[in-house]
Amino acid sequence: MGSIIHVDECALGNHNCSSAQSCYNIQGSFRCLLFECPANYRKVSDTHFFKEDFISRRCERINCFNYLDCQNTPLRITYYQLNFQTNIVVPAHIFRIGPSPAYAGDNIILTINKGNEENYFSTRKLNSYTGIVYLQRQVKEPKDFLLDVEMKLWRQGTYTTFLAKIYIFITSHVY
Repeated sequence: MGSIIHVDECALGNHNCSSAQSCYNIQGSFRCLLFECPANYRKVSDTHFFKEDFISRRCERINCFNYLDCQNTPLRITYYQLNFQTNIVVPAHIFRIGPSPAYAGDNIILTINKGNEENYFSTRKLNSYTGIVYLQRQVKEPKDFLLDVEMKLWRQGTYTTFLAKIYIFITSHVY
């Protein structure tokens, strides 16, 4: 029986991503991802972890026009990428979220606002300041998801909203 050799198209430069896109390696292929900060946000960090094939981009809100605007728009938007195979055992905790640092009295509310139309994912609080996103049912075929996970942090009488945009790539498992 022959062995399977995985080719990292991103590391080799064998991809067709534009200069504005980031190449993200997945099992058997790659994805071209575009990370853009929306209007009224600025890029504050762009971290590449090549060993783990991970790129993190963080955008922070520049200003608020009024109190409601501050309450209803995220202070920070952070992009993440996760890669799993179709044979992942469910339920599977795939993403952990919480404020850093956490303080006594903190409380969070987690909501998946977008990307979960087929109800593959859910959230759960582990304690008042830590939550998880988990895969609650098997994904039988390779599939890509982009989840918008909102964390509302209640701290000292005020809500602050944070948004995690999580790219999830489910790839075929290798037999």
